[in-house]
Amino acid sequence: MFLQNHHAPELLPQLHQWMAQNEDGHYCWLMDGSQLSAKEKRWLLRHGQPWQRAFDDTPMAELEDFGPLIWTQPLHLQDWWPDWLAITSGRPLLSVVEFRHAVPDNVFWHWLSDFRTDDGQKLLLRFADTHTLANVLPLMSDEQLTLLASQVARWGWIGRTGEWEAATLRDTPEIPEPWEPLEFTQAQFDRMMDRARPDMLPPILAHYEVEIPQDETPASLHLRLSLLVEAMGSYGIQDEQSQALFASLAFEHGDSFHQDAEWQEYWNRTRKGQLLTDALSE
Repeated sequence: MFLQNHHAPELLPQLHQWMAQNEDGHYCWLMDGSQLSAKEKRWLLRHGQPWQRAFDDTPMAELEDFGPLIWTQPLHLQDWWPDWLAITSGRPLLSVVEFRHAVPDNVFWHWLSDFRTDDGQKLLLRFADTHTLANVLPLMSDEQLTLLASQVARWGWIGRTGEWEAATLRDTPEIPEPWEPLEFTQAQFDRMMDRARPDMLPPILAHYEVEIPQDETPASLHLRLSLLVEAMGSYGIQDEQSQALFASLAFEHGDSFHQDAEWQEYWNRTRKGQLLTDALSE
C-alpha cells in the first residue's frame, strides 16, 4: 500500500512551470524500476522510449531494470507523457533532476545508492523511490549536500498529495570525483527510519488484520499514521503486534485516546519495556 495520492489535476502544469524556470537546463527523468511491472516497461518500449539503466557498469549492475531508470530526452514536450503519468499515478516512482553542467555518468548514481552507516553496515539507498528521496534529503549533512549540489541544481518529485514538490540546492562549484562514500551517522540513520515508519505500518496492520480506514486520502492517512507512530515511540512501543494493537485502538476510539488518564498506567509499563499486549492482559 502506497501512502500516495493519485496525481492531482494541477500536476502537469506545475511540472511544466517548474521546468520552464530553466528551459535550457540539463534534465534527467528518473524512475524507480522496482515499482514498474513488465507490462509497463513494454508500454514504454512500444512508445519509443527506451530507458538507460542508472547502474550499468557499476557494482550494482545486476539490478538491471529493477534499479533506477533514467531518460534524458525532453519528455515534457512529447504527447505520450500525460498517458504515462496516468498509468503510474498513485506510486512514488517519478522524479526529475536538473544538473548544473550535464547529466553525470553512472558513477554518480552508484555513489548516491551505495549507502552505509558509521558502524560499517552497507545498504542500498532507493533514492528513486520519492518517499525515500523526500525522507533523506533533509537529513543530509552540509558536507553531503555540498557534494550533491556540485552536480544537482534542483530535484523535483511528485509528492504525497499528488502535486509537484521540489528542492533547490545551493550553488556549489563542481567537485572532482572520487567522493567520500555516502555515510550516515547513527543519529541520521535513526531519524531516517523514524520518517519511514508510517510507510512501514500498513503491512504490519494487514498482517494482524487491522482494518485501515477507507474514508480518507492516502496522503491524509500518512499524516494520521505519522502522529500515531510518534505517539507509539514516546511510549516505548516497538514490537509489531503492540503497534498493530495501538493503531486498532486509535481507529476504534479516536487517535487521541492514548492521552486519556485511564491509559497512563499502561504507558508507564510500556516505557519500562513491557509489551502493550502483555500490559493490557494483566
